[in-house]
Amino acid sequence: MRAGSDALKGVLKGGGFGTRLVVDSFYGATRTAAGLGADGWDLKWDSEAKIKSGGTVTIVDASDDGSTLVPRSFTDKLAVAGQEVNVALEVFTDGGFSERIQLGHYRVTAVPSSSETVVDLRGAPVVVSSRVSLTLEDRLIGVERKGFRSEQNPPAGATCWGELQRLSGLQVVRSVADKPVPSGTVYQAQQGGVLKACEEIADALGGVPYITPDGALSVLPDARGSVVAELVLGDEGTILDLTDTMESEGIYNVVVGNFEDADRNPIYAVAQVTTGPFAVSSPYGEYTRYYASDFVKTKAAADSAVKAVLSQAQKGQSYRVPVQCIVNPLIEDGDMVSVERRIGDPLVGRVVSHSLGSSNLMNLELDVVRELV
Repeated sequence: MRAGSDALKGVLKGGGFGTRLVVDSFYGATRTAAGLGADGWDLKWDSEAKIKSGGTVTIVDASDDGSTLVPRSFTDKLAVAGQEVNVALEVFTDGGFSERIQLGHYRVTAVPSSSETVVDLRGAPVVVSSRVSLTLEDRLIGVERKGFRSEQNPPAGATCWGELQRLSGLQVVRSVADKPVPSGTVYQAQQGGVLKACEEIADALGGVPYITPDGALSVLPDARGSVVAELVLGDEGTILDLTDTMESEGIYNVVVGNFEDADRNPIYAVAQVTTGPFAVSSPYGEYTRYYASDFVKTKAAADSAVKAVLSQAQKGQSYRVPVQCIVNPLIEDGDMVSVERRIGDPLVGRVVSHSLGSSNLMNLELDVVRELV
């Protein structure tokens, strides 16, 4: 979860609060503008996307000195040549409570539209306000745009966290124990090669790379943790809509692995379910998943990898549950949340994606596991 005080958690649980977005602009480490006004915004986080978070913010800001925020040069405050914005959400109540929650630090990648309000002052045109719409993406976009000049190997004795920091050029926040970079790792000179390398390294650590609210690179673990938030029904509840589902998507019973050893000789491995309702010989039939990893270099490692992938798929049916609720900016991807239902036990799921905006509503997609047996 994002950081927040106990007092804030109490306010969010009650639902009687207001919010406002607080935006500062940056160029490198230099803050170029503070407290920019926002008129309409939508941000989304998706742990399964390559670029894990982004969205749109429309800046509407008054000018005291006649200056404009409309970017006309690539060096302007809200241009697209490496300029960034820091976004926080302020939660407040009529009783005087106020607290800011850091949402994210984003690269400005596009300015879809911009305009100025101009008045005549003593016969000369003067800008009194600017309106600038921004498209934002998290700092993984910079990693994705980087590439290796040629095929290369990690330095001798390199560890995963050290390589994540070296390759990305970002500060890292260590969320899991470090490991050596698997032997035989080769970085390919290809489009998006640096991000692909970071994804492979994060996979070796047991997760996926993501950008923290403060703009650092970390790894979101695949492992599920304990419940950190509860969404409830009723007059004082925060749930507005909940849809339960059932499907067969993702219940694989065959995993085929295609790998290469250090000399690039092919390695083939397969694992399958032979008993129970999801056996390959059952009416369910075969449902095949293909798996590859640059870190698998031996037959033994290949056999182990496909068995692990199959075991994960057979632990339970992973299905998605969309939830709409009153905004809770402390909840983020990877959190385990409990959702109250009118009938039956609460659903417990892992947040796969979430979005929030100026409507003060929040949409979550939960990954819920239903036991297969």
